[in-house]
Amino acid sequence: MALNDVSLTAGMRSNLLSLQNTVKLLDRTQERLSTGKKVNTAIDNPVSFFAAQSLNSRASVIDSLKDAMGQAVQTVKAADKGITAITAMIEQAKGIAQSALSAPADSGQDTGTITLTQIDVDDVINIGGITFTAVTTAPAATGQFLASGNSLIDTISLAAAINDQDWSGEVAAFSATVKDGVLSISKTDNTTNEVVDVVAGDFSYTPNGGGVATMAVTESTSGELASLQAQFNTMLQQIDDLAADSGYKGKNLLAAAVMTVKFEGSHTLDVQGFDASTAGLSIGAAAWATEAAIDASIVELDNAAVTLRSEASKLSGNLSIITVRQDFSDNMINTLTEGADKLTLADTNEEGANMLMLQTRQSLSTTALSLSAQAAQSVLRLFG
Repeated sequence: MALNDVSLTAGMRSNLLSLQNTVKLLDRTQERLSTGKKVNTAIDNPVSFFAAQSLNSRASVIDSLKDAMGQAVQTVKAADKGITAITAMIEQAKGIAQSALSAPADSGQDTGTITLTQIDVDDVINIGGITFTAVTTAPAATGQFLASGNSLIDTISLAAAINDQDWSGEVAAFSATVKDGVLSISKTDNTTNEVVDVVAGDFSYTPNGGGVATMAVTESTSGELASLQAQFNTMLQQIDDLAADSGYKGKNLLAAAVMTVKFEGSHTLDVQGFDASTAGLSIGAAAWATEAAIDASIVELDNAAVTLRSEASKLSGNLSIITVRQDFSDNMINTLTEGADKLTLADTNEEGANMLMLQTRQSLSTTALSLSAQAAQSVLRLFG
């Protein structure tokens, strides 16, 4: 219908316009009450709308970073649990080493070992004063062994020559066995018929033909000491396993990994891990032939414990930084959200009062419009 299709009196037009404005205000108030916001679109208030959007966007970014911080905290906690367990293992290993100090050091006999890397003709090995000479063909007499160019065959040939030797007229008798290509020599006192220690002076090597042989004395350990040594080395293996198992979601700070924790903007924190394995802590496997070797193991364990305490302190400091950052992020998110709400949220009390007033105004406008219509009808009755 066109604007001037129906003629209205000035009073009626004024009342109608007032009623239309009231309806618009009612619609706006109802929207604010239903959404809880006074700024729902950029049309309502462009400045407030985009300012609030920017604040909420920043709060969302910080919230996503806060999740990553939480995972970083768990990674540090996993490393701390690993350090605690490794420290306990080190204390146990130290107890084993201290027990080894009071264990019998030697209940067996030292043996000699010979490794033939290369033997040439005319090379001479002297054992207990008896000379054994390398020959090219199968040994034809006592005191000879084969130089074939095959170290295992040559080693077996030398062992056979030692065992075939008549030691009855000597101070001691020697016997030989071969295992994994290494020849081991044992010694028996011919007077007491008891097995005794092999010493370095019992055997020597003369490379007349230019061969290569290695000789050494292997010191024996008691059964108790050997058992403690095995326990100690098992404990070291467990330390390595603990260090390897202390990761969280693919990041292991006890394997010298570096974890970068991101904060807002370009700010980061690098958490430097360390090698908590026995190699990283400089703890060597036990080879306790002497008391000094056991003492050395104890010193290594003490040094490792100091290293663990130092690294644990560093991780604790980094954990504190991340935790403070988490709290700061929570507070900043609340501040940003509150600021955005101040720009956009409606006062429900005020809007409720507005609704009551507008409903009253609408009722009055409707009544006024009705009265204007009745006045027009009275004029019509004059023509009736």
